[in-house]
Order: sequence, then structure tokens, then C-alpha cells
Amino acid sequence: MDDAADCMCSSALALNCCQFAFFTPNNKSSPRCCSYYYNDWMSKLDANKKLRDVVMPGTHNSASSTISKWALFSAVARCQNLQVYEQLLRGARYLDIRVNNDINICHGMVKGGTLSDVLNEVNAFLHENENEFLIVEIKDEASMTLAQMTRTLQLIQSAFGERMISYSDLQSWFQLTHVTMGDIRKRRKNVLVLISNSFCFDHVAEEFSCHLHSTLLKNKWHNSDETRSDLLHSNLTHLRDLTRYDRDFLICNQFVLTPQPPCNTIDAFRLLFGLRSIQPISLVRNLYRNEEILQCSVRDRPGLHWNIVSLDFIDMCEQFVSSDRSDERPQEGNSLYISL
Repeated sequence: MDDAADCMCSSALALNCCQFAFFTPNNKSSPRCCSYYYNDWMSKLDANKKLRDVVMPGTHNSASSTISKWALFSAVARCQNLQVYEQLLRGARYLDIRVNNDINICHGMVKGGTLSDVLNEVNAFLHENENEFLIVEIKDEASMTLAQMTRTLQLIQSAFGERMISYSDLQSWFQLTHVTMGDIRKRRKNVLVLISNSFCFDHVAEEFSCHLHSTLLKNKWHNSDETRSDLLHSNLTHLRDLTRYDRDFLICNQFVLTPQPPCNTIDAFRLLFGLRSIQPISLVRNLYRNEEILQCSVRDRPGLHWNIVSLDFIDMCEQFVSSDRSDERPQEGNSLYISL
């Protein structure tokens, strides 16, 4: 790429990024979404159902809603409209929370609210819904000192306390090959905290009940802004390629489109003149246009071991989680599926 074309691409990228989410069009919740609440759907699952067999909605960059709509780059940094507590009410049971070395929420270089405020929202939901189970993954997006990591872990432990799945639990009853919803309810432990491998220091799991994500979770990021069918194909390929060993882990499939920079002059022109957008809100609007894509993918392919499905902007889904109740859908079993 010559210098002129490179300059145009850089300018187009900057223009598209340097926008405020407050002015982003089509970022409102679906009108029907607000009437659906699934704060207690896991409590209705059969006690013998294994956790690994539950199709669990999750949110990508869950706490990015704390980034101000007036912050520079907020149009590309925000991946959720709803606060974390509201996401949980809509049925999300996996949270992807990113922090910087100030122990504040962030998405890349864009800073949001405090981690402690987000943890308090999660704890309030768990207090109100004691039979629900959450997976909370904490990721550091900036290098932390040992003191900063320790402070982060202390905040998590202070927020959740005895609700947390401990190291000794993992060595005894909480093993993904066989742990059931009944096991979880009986022991009144309802949050599994996963942390980045950078938190790897002596006895972190034993002392803080926070577990390295690589020991329990397989998380697939597709890094694509291609069409819905391509993203679906990538996810299905990932599931089909899982080995027996992989299926002993929680599996997270990220059903999200990732903004990509312009790769040529034509792409740059499209960005400059509004014919293309790298804002997550625009990408997700196109992704969700086909209302049946996730419903069919998850519901109709139970043998492919769908487990966690991570999404952007859950409030733009008309109905995020639906249960196979006999009065709604005559179908065997009581599994849950994603429905857009």
C-alpha cells in the first residue's frame, strides 16, 4: 500500500473510531426485550442436568456499558447498552469483565467504571437469585503489579465470599465431567470466578478461590467481521473439532463480530462516506437481522456441545433466553436455547 492510500486508510479509521456512543444511531433496546426477564431460569433446570450440558448465554465485554457515551472512542469501545445487573436479569450467566491496572473497567485504552461497583451489581443479583449460577471471568488488559493483582483478587473475594467455588471444591464435588445443577444448589455455591493466566502466582486459587481460566475454560475468539453464515460456520467448525479432552472444559463460543481496519483504498472510502462501519453496534445490528440464526444453531445441534454463547448488545435481542416449556414449544427435554 503506497503512502497516500495508507494515509487515507488511517484517516478513515480515525474518523470512524473517534465518535461518541451518545450520537450512535440504532443503539436502542428492542421494545420487546424489556418485557422479558429470565432472572431465575437456571433454578428451573432439572437437578440431574450437568452444568457442562447447559446452553448458557453470556455477554462479551460485559461491563463496557460503564464507559461513558461521551468518552472519546466510546462508539467502538461499548459492546453492551445494559448494566451488568440488567444483563443478568435478561438471562446472561457468563460475564466477561476487563480491567486495567487502576482496577477500573476498560476496553482497550477506554476506561469505564470501577470493578467494585460492577462486582456489587453481580452480588446483588446473586443475593436475590440464590439458585442461579454464574461464571465471571476477569481479564486484565494492562500489565499489573503484584500489589494490583492482589487488590483485584481481594475485591472479588470480598464481594462474593462463601458463594465462590473454592479450590477444595474443584478437588472434590465440582468436577465438570459430572457436576450437576442439583450439586450446585445443595452446596449453595453459585459463582465460579476465572482469572487471566497473568494472575499465576503461588496459591492464588487456594487463597482467593479464583481460578486460572486455562484450567477450566476453552474460549474461542474468531476475530472476524464477516457475514453471519461465516461466523456460524467458524463456531460450528470449532465445536466439531473438539476432542474428548476439550469436552472436559467449559466451552465458550464468541458469537460476535470484531471490527477490522480498512485493508485497501476502497475500504477507506466506504468508511469515510458511511458505507461501512467498524462500530460494534452496527455490526451486531447486521448479525441479528436473521432472527433464527442462533436459535437454530444451538437448539437444533445439541450433539455439538454448545455450552456458553457470548454475545454483544443482548438488549437488541427480542427474546434472549427461552425455555422449552410444553405450553410454548412441544419439544423433549428442558434445555435452554438462545433466541433472537
